[in-house]
Amino acid sequence: MRTDGLKVLITNIQLVGRTGTEMYVHDLARALVRSGHSPVVYCPDQGPLAKELARNSVPVVDTLDKIRETPDIIHGHHTLQTLAAMLHFPKTPGIFLCHDFDAWHDTPPIMSRIRRYVAVDQTCADRLVLAEGVDRSQVTILTNPVDLQLFQSRTPLPEKPRKAIIFSSYGNRRSIRPIHRACDRLGIELDTVGRRLGGVCQEPHKRLPEYDLVFAKGRCAREALAVGCAVVYCDVFGMSFLVTSKEVRDLNQWGRRALSFPVTEQRLIQEIERYDAEDAAKVSAYIREHNSTDAIYDQLIEIYEEVIQQHQASDPCDHLEELRAMGKMAEWWHVTRNVVQPRPKSLPSRFVRSAKTWLAKKFRKQTLNPSDSSVRRAA
Repeated sequence: MRTDGLKVLITNIQLVGRTGTEMYVHDLARALVRSGHSPVVYCPDQGPLAKELARNSVPVVDTLDKIRETPDIIHGHHTLQTLAAMLHFPKTPGIFLCHDFDAWHDTPPIMSRIRRYVAVDQTCADRLVLAEGVDRSQVTILTNPVDLQLFQSRTPLPEKPRKAIIFSSYGNRRSIRPIHRACDRLGIELDTVGRRLGGVCQEPHKRLPEYDLVFAKGRCAREALAVGCAVVYCDVFGMSFLVTSKEVRDLNQWGRRALSFPVTEQRLIQEIERYDAEDAAKVSAYIREHNSTDAIYDQLIEIYEEVIQQHQASDPCDHLEELRAMGKMAEWWHVTRNVVQPRPKSLPSRFVRSAKTWLAKKFRKQTLNPSDSSVRRAA
C-alpha cells in the first residue's frame, strides 16, 4: 500500500446541476481531499457545482492541457471524457464507473489500461457484461454512498406518515398524479422536488428530516433511508416496493430494472400501507453502516491501488490496441450522434466540432509517433 496520497483525475460530462453523477464527483473529490489524496476534475461543461468544488480546494479544469502532472489513476465517468483523459495520459491506468443502464454517455470505452469497470447496481453491471462486452471478472458493484456527516438521523418516525415528498430528476406534473391521488386518499401532505417539479433542492440533507415518507430511487432513496424516512422506491420509469429491512440488503441489485411495476394509485396505496416506523429505523441503521462514504470510498481506494499495481506489473501498453479502441469509439460516435440519438438541444454544436477535431488530432499523433516500434512495424 502507498503511504503518500494518490493523484486522482476524475472525469464527468458536466458540473452544472445536482444530478447523480455530478454529486458523486462532488462528494468523491471532497472525500479524497479529506483522506490526503489529490483529486483534479476534468469537466468541459461547468457551472455552479464546479465553482463550489473550487471553493473547497478541488481543482476543476475544462481542458486536459491545464493538468501538468501525470495522475496515478483516472476515475472515468462518461464515454468521451474518459477516453479523452486516457489518451491524454497514455501511461496512466484507469477505471470506468457506469451510473446508467441505457444512457449513451455511459457506454464504456474498452481499453486495456481501463482495468476495472464499476457499476452502481446489478442492472448497470449487466449492461457492462451482456451489452458492452466487458469481462465479468473486471466488473465490481459499488453502490452510491451517503455522506453521513450531512445526512444526520432524524427524530423517530410517527406511527402514521403525515408528510411526504417526491424527489425526482425526471418527474413532471403529469407523471406524479398517481402519487398525489394516493396521498390525498390517505390524508398525507405531499411536496415535490425536481427540475420539472418546481426546482432542484440544493440542500436535501436539511429538507429530508421534515418528511416521514419519500418517493425516490437511486441516490435520493439511499439518502432518505439513511436519514430515517420510509421510502417507496419509484420514479417515472415505474415503481417497486416500500423498502423494508427484508429488501434493503439487496438494494445494490436495484436499478432501473427494479422499477418494473406501473405507478398506479392502487399499488402506491398498497405500498404506503406497509409503512412501519420501527422497521424504517432498522433500514436506516443498515444503510448508515454499509453505505456510508467511508465504507464505499475505502473500497474504491482499494480498487485504485489494485489497478495501479496491476498496471505496473503488466507489459507496456500496445499502442495498436489503443488505436483500435479509438476506432471503435469513432464508430460509436458516428452511430450515436447521427443515427441512434440526434444531438440534444442542450449540447452546443461547438462542443461536437471540438470533440471531433480533438479525436482526429489524437489519432494522427498516435499513428505518426516515430518512437513507437509497434506502429512502425504496422506501417
